[in-house]
Amino acid sequence: MKNTVIAAFFIVMAPLDALAYPNGTPNYVTDTGPFCASCHSAAKIEYMPEMTADLARGEVAETKHYGAVKAAAPPSPYMELSSKQKEEIIRVARLIDSKSSVSLSAPGRVKAGQDLTVTVQARGGNGPAIGVMLVDRALRFQARPISSSGWHISGPPEVRGQDGKAQTIWIDRRYKGLLRNLNYVMIEEQAFDLEKDILPGASVTFTLKAPSRPGAYTMAAALLYGTENTEKAGFFQRSSGRILFSDELEITVENP
Repeated sequence: MKNTVIAAFFIVMAPLDALAYPNGTPNYVTDTGPFCASCHSAAKIEYMPEMTADLARGEVAETKHYGAVKAAAPPSPYMELSSKQKEEIIRVARLIDSKSSVSLSAPGRVKAGQDLTVTVQARGGNGPAIGVMLVDRALRFQARPISSSGWHISGPPEVRGQDGKAQTIWIDRRYKGLLRNLNYVMIEEQAFDLEKDILPGASVTFTLKAPSRPGAYTMAAALLYGTENTEKAGFFQRSSGRILFSDELEITVENP
């Protein structure tokens, strides 16, 4: 009875995967944090220092993604695949991970209330979309949008896709009259060809106003990307997505 209930749960949940990475979050046009994709695998165990070692290990790709690929029990959608096909999924995902990166550039010191820009450079995943967000800490489940620590995002993030051209596809979905100064943006229509080393990429610039209170502040960028695209996307395959953080920067805010 228990197994029947679990299987039914996954059958009900499976259609929701269309809105999850690697195919993007087209309807979530708002501020968010990396917790929003709780089904994704974390790129590093260090992103979860608040967890016990066992729980943290359960969130990294080796366990959460590849463990599902290798699983011999239903309702994993990988069940019908041969051992060779499973090995290929893991091989490609590892290769994509090795080519994926995100970095954040920002001044080390600013005056309280000063206007400034910070830029995120991201590359990775298999497309057709990636997500970039600006947060306060490089923490998988406890990071917050950068505005939570006193920074003000002054306008919409400026996005350039892998072709270097400005892109407003996602931000234009923001409902009429709502501000567009979001900490998160999805970059769409990104090409992928692993053999030619073509992966989704973006440059995202955020215009900020520094906090009014002097002190030391941390800041990081998060990249959300996928490693699988399949017409049979089921519940487990959502763990094929990744959360990857930039180095966490410390910015000193001085008296004006």
